[in-house]
Amino acid sequence: MNEERDEIGELLAEYRKQRDHTESDEPKPLEPPVRRQEKIDFAKEDSAEEETPKKSKLKKEKKPAKTEEEIALIKAQRKEKQTKLRNKAISFLKKVKKAIFNKTTLIIVIVIVFIVGAVFGIRAISQYSKTAYLRPYEKKYPDADFSEGMLEEYCDTFGENPQSAGYIEIPDLGFEGVVMNKDADGFPKAESCTNGSIFANHVIYFENSNLEEFYKNADAFNKSSGYVTYTDYFSKHDFMIVGAFYTNTKPEDDNGYIFPYNVTEKMTADSTNEFISKLESRFIFDTGVDLTRGDTFITLSCPTNYRDNYRFVVVGVAREHTDTKRTAKDKKDIHYQQAIYDEKGMENPYKYSSQWYPEIIIGDKTIQKTIDDYK
Repeated sequence: MNEERDEIGELLAEYRKQRDHTESDEPKPLEPPVRRQEKIDFAKEDSAEEETPKKSKLKKEKKPAKTEEEIALIKAQRKEKQTKLRNKAISFLKKVKKAIFNKTTLIIVIVIVFIVGAVFGIRAISQYSKTAYLRPYEKKYPDADFSEGMLEEYCDTFGENPQSAGYIEIPDLGFEGVVMNKDADGFPKAESCTNGSIFANHVIYFENSNLEEFYKNADAFNKSSGYVTYTDYFSKHDFMIVGAFYTNTKPEDDNGYIFPYNVTEKMTADSTNEFISKLESRFIFDTGVDLTRGDTFITLSCPTNYRDNYRFVVVGVAREHTDTKRTAKDKKDIHYQQAIYDEKGMENPYKYSSQWYPEIIIGDKTIQKTIDDYK
């Protein structure tokens, strides 16, 4: 008990001593004394912490070289470790794959891949086989631009005449030969198609009037063969002649109107029906053949002495050639031009009929043609 009192007294004395030597004049609040858990030996002198003895530097002993057996063992252990890691990675990927794709899904994917590959493969083979027959002609005629679908029987003809548009045979004239894409002396010329939209009407212009002799009236037609054969190198047809007429090329001869017989573009259904109706009303003889919107036409145009600035036009439709001879009859009701009615002193029954011009389909647009397109 006395020892504890002495200890407390010494703590109070030390506190007073520190208070008397403080630099601040203001007294600091007294902190409550902390009771030490162990007895403090005040007799022990305060001293700096004992310095830990410095470790003496010792020279590292050189490790002995590993033997070949040890090296081999280390490599084997390392390889084994890598193998385990790789196996773990493969096992993980298999689990992921199993989680994403079940057996049914994998079968579907494989089937789809197989089908897509087969389609592209078949398409490539088919494309090659479709044009394989053109290879010898492309080599033989390097200046000609051969296209898929050309009739092989005309490949030599086209190769020798790369600017040609087709080949025509007219038995009545004893003529057969190429039809050119542009003006060429001594050759017929095909009408160029507008904007790539082709209506089924092959229009061919001739430089002489020989054609008129065979189709100028019903009697002349009845003495003719009545057929023409034509190919545009992609299709070949026998065309049955169904009518002929005279047409003006100057608008002043028909109240400012020129009938567009040489339309080559794709027309609307209503416009095609109107074209056929206007065409039939102009025929100078009747062959008894009905024209339809689905027919493929050929239109042969040549100069004439009938009137100045007029042309003679012969029309045929694709029909199978038969030995049955058709007999034509001259028509009484013919839609002439106003100038002809004036010359004959007759009233024009078609005076108030519409001045029709075709509605052309180009892509998704419909365009109305005007007289300026046919002057």
